[in-house]
Amino acid sequence: MMMTKREIKKLLRRYTSGAASRSERDAVESWYTSVEYDNRLQVQEYEQAKESVWNNINPHQRSRRRFLRYAGIFIMLCSISLLYYSIYRDNTVDTLAETSEITPGGNRAVLVLGSKDSVNLSQLTTGDIIRHEGIKIEKLSDGTISYETDSTTNDIASINKLIVPRGGQYRIVLSDGSIVSINSESTIEFPSQFTGNERRIKMLGEGYFEVAKNKNKPFIVESKGQKVTVLGTKFNIKAYPNDTHTLTTLLEGKVEVSFSKGNAILLPGDQSIFDGKNIKILSAKTASEISWKDELFVFDSEPLESIMQKIARWYDVDIVFDNRELEKKQFTGTISKHNQIGQVLNLLEMTGKVKFTIRNKTIYIQKNN
Repeated sequence: MMMTKREIKKLLRRYTSGAASRSERDAVESWYTSVEYDNRLQVQEYEQAKESVWNNINPHQRSRRRFLRYAGIFIMLCSISLLYYSIYRDNTVDTLAETSEITPGGNRAVLVLGSKDSVNLSQLTTGDIIRHEGIKIEKLSDGTISYETDSTTNDIASINKLIVPRGGQYRIVLSDGSIVSINSESTIEFPSQFTGNERRIKMLGEGYFEVAKNKNKPFIVESKGQKVTVLGTKFNIKAYPNDTHTLTTLLEGKVEVSFSKGNAILLPGDQSIFDGKNIKILSAKTASEISWKDELFVFDSEPLESIMQKIARWYDVDIVFDNRELEKKQFTGTISKHNQIGQVLNLLEMTGKVKFTIRNKTIYIQKNN
């Protein structure tokens, strides 16, 4: 995470006013000897900053530091943002000491076939095939589960269920060729094959859909009191049980979102927000809405409450806020979901807004005083 120009100036002001901690003073003075120019500061601002630091270094240390500078001992150039990371990394390691038992999520899911058999998909290896009621189910090399109509198929379709737990994520190719990515703590119900004049499934949680085109057989997703109808398109639905709103975000094509009182048409870039009674349509932040399927956390001025919900589902942890005001604080940034939880929380701590403590797989969030 890079420091902004404002954050750089704030750190320098803390240094020159005498409010900086010992580790902050050491880092700034090391920066003075090792960094020639940071392009987030104008040249004049940079020179003023250098002069300010020089004037605050103890006189008996100046000759030694000047010697070190010209002797070339500090030869590795680095930005203030990395130095800032080293400052706060030292301050947060102890508070995040219990992260060893918390690991990032991965491809984890259980497939329930009909009303009886269940398969732990993590235990299947690439190329494994399951045959069930005329359907061939295969695990592909990327971990995806693919449904394919067998040559011996009949018109009987059973309802299957894909259950993705906390700390899980999975992708499935349905029998019509539609691809569904399922996020943590989510469930999708679908027929083993689509018979009749429609393709209807049910979902609770979050899923990203790439629907195979079929003008004669609409694809319908039911979720928490709403119904999304499409012919072929790409969209995301977020409908967790405890969420107050159901979000439908459209990437390509056109969809109809209907509910008991009416319906709404979404065009690419639209997002519908359904509160159980009414729908409103806004412009979507599509990159952050679908980043989860690409194994990224992307936050775009996102409230900490929403961020921590995502972290809780992916790392299978519980969250406790010290006060509700913290839930509203907004953050912007991008980080891989494969990072250890300590790295994710450290980056949030580096903003100076919050402080985290982990005990027994519970993250406690406090204001950083």
